[in-house]
Amino acid sequence: MKQESIVPSAVPSGPSGRPSRGAFQRVLHGIGIAIVAGEFPVGSTLPNKDVLLRRFAVSNTALREALKTLQAKGMVAARTRVGYWVRAQNEWNLLDEDLLAWQLEIGVDDLFIAGLFEMRQSIEPAAAALAAMRRSDAQVDKLRDLANRLRDAGVDRQRFTDVDLDFHLAVIEASGNPMMRSIGAVIGAALAVAFRLSAPTDSLAELDETHAQHLAIAEAIAAADPQGAADAMMAVIDQGSSRIASEIEPLDGTIEIRLHSRSSGSGVRAAD
Repeated sequence: MKQESIVPSAVPSGPSGRPSRGAFQRVLHGIGIAIVAGEFPVGSTLPNKDVLLRRFAVSNTALREALKTLQAKGMVAARTRVGYWVRAQNEWNLLDEDLLAWQLEIGVDDLFIAGLFEMRQSIEPAAAALAAMRRSDAQVDKLRDLANRLRDAGVDRQRFTDVDLDFHLAVIEASGNPMMRSIGAVIGAALAVAFRLSAPTDSLAELDETHAQHLAIAEAIAAADPQGAADAMMAVIDQGSSRIASEIEPLDGTIEIRLHSRSSGSGVRAAD
């Protein structure tokens, strides 16, 4: 069968034969979710090219680029005369923003949740301590403003989520360590999980406490108090961890962690 008969004529493409972003994202998301959900299990070979082209109605170019992207994420590898196969989960780049989003989309278990918060506990207090030693006056002003905007968000859960993520990313920025920026996706995923079941916006008393805790981080950074900043950050992370129930259902609702919006236009979602 000729390849041209498989690809719909209406499949859009970009300049120079490049796939449209919509087609690329569709096939990337589809195969990625299928791998994470176990439809394509670890060690198995992906369906052949013709099957994937029919399933996602994309061009050869879009499929090829998606497979290269999944390979870069450590999820698949190519085998001569066999095709692509799914690698062991410990080979995946678990900090990748897309991978975290796919995990949240299908639902997460206690081990996954614990891993998210352990990552935060190991990095964010150190980032806060570094911020206390390196921050600029403008960065202190930004942190204070964001802390106050948490209180002003009131019962608007999406608005609160956006500001909370901005605050934690601002602390990392103030640390002066660009390598710590990679934890941004982990912070977003952890916030999505925490707010899936219970957000500070559900209680005015808890909202006030959360505002005070974030302001304490900002003030410790402003006072050039590394230990105080680290302790205040740990208190905030521990509070978020305490909201997590023992069982988490698939997350497919309306709270969005808009980390990608700062770069590529997509996001990590969590339910109300």
